[in-house]
Amino acid sequence: MYDFRKIFKLKVLRKSVEVLIKSRDYWDKRARDYDRAPGHSGFEEEWKKFLSSKLSSESKILDVGTGTGFLALLLAELGYEVVGVDISEEMIKVAREKAEKRNLKVEFKLGNAEKLDFKNEEFDAVVSRHLLWTLQNLKNCIAEWKRVTKNKVLVIDGVWLSDNFVSRVKSGIAKLGIALVERRNVFKLQYDKDTQKALPYYGGVPKDVALRMFREVGFSKIEVEDLNYLKELFYKGRFLYKLAWYDRNWDYYSIIGVK
Repeated sequence: MYDFRKIFKLKVLRKSVEVLIKSRDYWDKRARDYDRAPGHSGFEEEWKKFLSSKLSSESKILDVGTGTGFLALLLAELGYEVVGVDISEEMIKVAREKAEKRNLKVEFKLGNAEKLDFKNEEFDAVVSRHLLWTLQNLKNCIAEWKRVTKNKVLVIDGVWLSDNFVSRVKSGIAKLGIALVERRNVFKLQYDKDTQKALPYYGGVPKDVALRMFREVGFSKIEVEDLNYLKELFYKGRFLYKLAWYDRNWDYYSIIGVK
């Protein structure tokens, strides 16, 4: 007799792995041009001020979904001991190259944000930026990050896309302009439809959803801060980028959970 529950679980697991592989492949392709986009790099002094204000007492920090190492490198410059993990090998290569150029010591490793290969409370803090929308099980991930920290989890994230027709048209026109200016296909480098459907928060995680998840995993103290002032800096004087990826009504925030 068939165990349909077991068969169902295996199908779900296989689908999850497929999405993970597609995600890895996507970010491998994005690695070399990732830092071109405003919001992914730049304004380092502003980011340092922000990070210093949130992580004053921590010493060993894990950067989950480190990408090309933007946050990890800034944290290293601020004097923290930093480990950065990412699912993309090509992203990790770029991060290591940047660390070498800046003469910074950061340990960059391949790793899955949803299942970290670290001991309980191995870090003083965990940080993550612009990652939540890529995750298949948001609550489980946040719980996993909570597991490996002694003190706090700091997430910087927001909403990046809208289903509103007018917003989609504006974004499409802007992306066409960006493609012409940068001479790259910004339409081709995106998740396929199946992968988009598999991600519950494709397009971004609203602040209230992130707050609810942090509460559900049991943090004793939670702080939320609006960061739209930083987002406005990213796109100042960059009309096409602002048209494509910015709306003042979209959430952009930091959230800290303290154990």
